[in-house]
Amino acid sequence: MNSDGWQPGELEHLGRCPLCDIERRKKKYSDVDDWHSGTPGTWDYYQCETCKALYLDPRPNRAAIGRLYEHYFTHAGTPNRERGFWGRHALGTRNDYLNWKYGYRNEPVVLGGRALMYLLPPWFRWEWDHAARHLPKPEPGRNRLLDVGCGNGEFLVAARSAGWQVCGVDFDAKAVATARSQGLDAYCGSLESQSFEAALFDAITLSHVIEHVHRPAAVIAECARLLKKGGILWLATPNVEAIIHRWFGKHWFDLSPHHLVLFSIANLRAILEAQGFQVRFEHRGAHVQSHWKASFARKQGADGAENVCLPAFLGAKSDFRYQSLELLTALFLRWQGDLVVSASKA
Repeated sequence: MNSDGWQPGELEHLGRCPLCDIERRKKKYSDVDDWHSGTPGTWDYYQCETCKALYLDPRPNRAAIGRLYEHYFTHAGTPNRERGFWGRHALGTRNDYLNWKYGYRNEPVVLGGRALMYLLPPWFRWEWDHAARHLPKPEPGRNRLLDVGCGNGEFLVAARSAGWQVCGVDFDAKAVATARSQGLDAYCGSLESQSFEAALFDAITLSHVIEHVHRPAAVIAECARLLKKGGILWLATPNVEAIIHRWFGKHWFDLSPHHLVLFSIANLRAILEAQGFQVRFEHRGAHVQSHWKASFARKQGADGAENVCLPAFLGAKSDFRYQSLELLTALFLRWQGDLVVSASKA
């Protein structure tokens, strides 16, 4: 690690796995930089030899970690894509499916788009199930939704259109300000610091959040406390066993100091079941093309979300060259780029 730009009091040294508390480990990667926004310093990842978690050590402590997020990409809204005729048709097809299955009110709509989605390879449909976070249509009295790590509030706006009573939490003040500008109830700080009453929510979602927190098990425990019986906990997080990670190694785009812990199916299931959740892993949907392009950009030395993520994730994901890998990750969930969980509170 190169700690240039960081004071000793801003870092914490672990020496053991933050998930299973075992000391046996091996150094996996050295000199990982903040390619998102260029915060000074480079970082080391260790892999636990027991639970196989990949974790940053040393890492910024809770008081200092905000420095990594001063220019993070969730501050602003998602940029709009320029769409030609076929792009607008694809958008309308997707919207008809989301409106029908999840209760959204998106426009424009292509009549019969929901049926067309079932004629395509299933990973195109699963991508939009993932975007809707696999949540059922809300029912009266069962419609309170909390999004932890709400960022700019994009998902909450969509969920609100489907009838959810929404609120969000994020420790990034700039992201919270963006969410509030859209008329959303958004709170700044950690989940634990909000002092929500027990059994308040019917659904809690965490999209690419759990890898950013210092105490993942404590966050899961707090979610269990806040959910009603039968409530849904949905989360997505990078998969340390992903085929893209296996291929690109240290150039995998999910390696950055923002990601304090990276999970496998086994260790993520363990911390969820320890809190009494019934766990089901879901398909991520079309993603291999985006993850491959982002990781390839990192291998070529690209920096900044505008050069790594935006070109990879905003484009169409239908390039035929990647479809065999989409099929492979559809058949073997342990190889897909993200772990996606729908868990119910017993």
